[in-house]
Amino acid sequence: MELEKETGRSRTAVLKRFGFRKETQECRMSLVSHLEEFRKRLVACIICFFAAVLICLGQAAWLTERLMEKAQGFQFVYIAPTELVLSYVRLALTGGVSLACPVMLYQIWGFIRPGLTRRERQSCFVILTFGMLLFLIGAAFAFEIVLPITLLFFAGMNAGQTISPMVSIESYISFVSTTLVTFGIVFELPVVVIMLTRIGLLNPAMLRKNRKYVILAVFVLAAFITPPDVTSQILVAFPMLFLFEISLLLSRILFRKRLKREMQVNGQEAGDV
Repeated sequence: MELEKETGRSRTAVLKRFGFRKETQECRMSLVSHLEEFRKRLVACIICFFAAVLICLGQAAWLTERLMEKAQGFQFVYIAPTELVLSYVRLALTGGVSLACPVMLYQIWGFIRPGLTRRERQSCFVILTFGMLLFLIGAAFAFEIVLPITLLFFAGMNAGQTISPMVSIESYISFVSTTLVTFGIVFELPVVVIMLTRIGLLNPAMLRKNRKYVILAVFVLAAFITPPDVTSQILVAFPMLFLFEISLLLSRILFRKRLKREMQVNGQEAGDV
C-alpha cells in the first residue's frame, strides 16, 4: 500500500516537471508520446554515430596519410604495439562525431521544435545553422592555414641541430584534433555574442570598450602559434579580428532591435494606463 502511494507521488512529480498539473489520461498519453519520440530520436543519433565511426574506421589509414602530408619535415613513429590501432580508433571517433553532428542537430531540432513559438523556431534554426557553419569554417581554416604554418615553424626550429624531429602518431593526431576543435570553437564567437546580446548580458558598448584588449590578445596568440614573420601573423590574426568586428556589428543590430521592442512595449503599457 505504501509502495503504491510512493509510486503515485513520484509519477505526479514527473508530470508536474513536464508542465502537467493533474494526472489525467491525456497527460499520461502526452508524456508517454514525448518519451517515445525522445527514444526514437536518441536511437537514430546513436545509429548514425556508429555508422559514421565505422565509415571513418575503414578510411582511417587514408585519413592518417592525409594528416601526415601537412607535417613536412617530421618523421612519425609509434612507440607501443597498440598505439597505431588506438590512433585509428581515436581518429574514427573524431570523424564520426563530425559526420554525425548534422544528423544529431537535426534530431535535437525535431524534438524541441513543437514546443517553440514561431519566433523562437526562427531564432534557434538560424543559431544552429550559423553555429555549425562557423565551426566548419574554423576547422577548415585551422587545417588549411594555421596547421601547416605552425608545423613548418616547429620543424624549422630544428634547423642546424642534430636532434631529429620524431613524433608519435598518437600525439600528432591529438595535436591536430585539438587545433581543429579549438579554432572551430573560436569561430563560434558571433553566435555567443548573439546569444548574450539577446538575453541582455552583453551590449555593443562593452565590446567597443574592450576592442583594444581583444586586438592585443589576438596578435599575441597569432605570434605564439606562427613563425616570427608579419605575413604569417596577419594570416592567422586577420580572420579572428574580422570575426570580432562581425560580432560587434551583430550585437549593435540586435541591441537596437531589443531597445525598439522595449520602447514599443512601454508605449503600449503607458497607453493602457
